[in-house]
Amino acid sequence: MNTEEAIRARKTLKLRANPESPLPVTKGVEFRSTVEQLIELAAQAPFHYESPEKQRAKNLKGSEPWRFHAIDGAGCRSLLEALIDEKPVKSTDGIKQMLAAADALILGTWIPEKNRSKGRKYHPNVKNMEHIAATGAAIQNLLLAATDQGINAYWSSGGCLRKPKVLKYLGIPKHEILLGAIFLFPDEYPESVQTKTGKNADNRGELSDYMDWVG
Repeated sequence: MNTEEAIRARKTLKLRANPESPLPVTKGVEFRSTVEQLIELAAQAPFHYESPEKQRAKNLKGSEPWRFHAIDGAGCRSLLEALIDEKPVKSTDGIKQMLAAADALILGTWIPEKNRSKGRKYHPNVKNMEHIAATGAAIQNLLLAATDQGINAYWSSGGCLRKPKVLKYLGIPKHEILLGAIFLFPDEYPESVQTKTGKNADNRGELSDYMDWVG
């Protein structure tokens, strides 16, 4: 695909399997190299400000404002079991249903400036706005790269994965803020798996609905 084709072909597709009988993991260790390639392409996104050095984890010292924490298929099933042990499954547990179907999960977080305001996780200043925007751009790069490789992907806000105890379980620093949980799904799946496309897929307007010339 060229760039335009990837942008136009990218579509949201959720796969939901029964958490109590998850799909077998079909992609092995070799899929990790694919995930790493997607994340490397994601990191080509522009960023204006470097992440605050004192907020960086010791093992992830990059100056980028984003961090990507990857979980393979087996790890998704282990996380699913931990979530089920904590709380019984409900029919509305979308995150658990997606963990039961995913080949991999990538958690995209951003690193806020050190917060000096009480009652807030981060201060809504320009630097933090830039960090959020840059991380969003990186996630979009990742989605386009996945589309180019024919991988079904879904950008979730994270739901229960945002909880501090879940992030702690995964070893993610508590001050990092989850912006996107990107589920990578298998190409083929049984008919019992529920599928759902993006709710706003048909709500895109014409160019004149969101663009004008000014000045």
